[in-house]
Amino acid sequence: MGHLCRICGRVRANEKFSGKGHKNHICKDCSKKPAYEIKRIDREEEIFGFLRQSNISKKNITRLNTLIKSDDSEISELASIVLEVAIVKPHKRKRLNFLRKENRELLAKLKSKNLIETDYW
Repeated sequence: MGHLCRICGRVRANEKFSGKGHKNHICKDCSKKPAYEIKRIDREEEIFGFLRQSNISKKNITRLNTLIKSDDSEISELASIVLEVAIVKPHKRKRLNFLRKENRELLAKLKSKNLIETDYW
């Protein structure tokens, strides 16, 4: 049984991880990527994780405000969209229904950036 690489998302054999790769869950192939790309993937996954939570807390909102100030324009744009969602409807229950009824342009932003996984139209 192998390990899951947190960057590429593949289950890889133990031999595909170096010593630090085991600890950090990054395979040898992904560890060859530039540091900024690995950091970008981590930040994107963090932002997607906020939407999967049952509640976007005040600490999460603070973190999103930090991510908005990121040098990477894509990360700051994703963070700003998720921050809008956190302000409008922080609880996950019936979030998409609420956005479909009350804030269709925010739902369209979520869809355009692939932040929602289902085709909810």
